[in-house]
Order: sequence, then C-alpha cells, then structure tokens
Amino acid sequence: MKQAITLTIAGTDFTFNVTAQDHSNFVDATARRESISAAAHNFVVRTIAQEQKDELKALLDKSPGAAVQITSLLGEEFSPVLEIAVKK
Repeated sequence: MKQAITLTIAGTDFTFNVTAQDHSNFVDATARRESISAAAHNFVVRTIAQEQKDELKALLDKSPGAAVQITSLLGEEFSPVLEIAVKK
C-alpha cells in the first residue's frame, strides 16, 4: 500500500509517498528509543517525491523541528486513529 499525501508547508505543496514499510520503519525506530528527530528526518526524506527532495532538505535545514511536525501530520493521515474497545 502506497499513499500520496500532499502537505502545504510554508506556502509550498510537498507530496510524500508513504508506504506501510516506511511507516513501520519510523515506528520501529522510535520504539527502539532512537532519536525521534533523526527518525522523523529519515522518514520525511525517504518519502518525499524525488523531484522535491532538495527543496525539502533546504526547508528542514532552516526549520529545526520541522521534520517532527511533518511526520506527525503524515502519520495522522496515513494511519488514522481507530475507535477500538474491549468487549467484556
């Protein structure tokens, strides 16, 4: 499963192509207590449309914490929260 998600960041549309494997890799990295900032950076750089990679990297260099914000929005869109209840 691959989902194209477009986010408007600082007035520019960026398209990310997120797969289940990309999402799992991010979750696994954070579960291993690796740096969340580094895991988020890797996630957004890995999923950005190839032709926008340089522009995104420049934005990330100028905006500390942007990768975490972007990853949060991509995660919400790619894997929405489900209502789950235990039936007793």
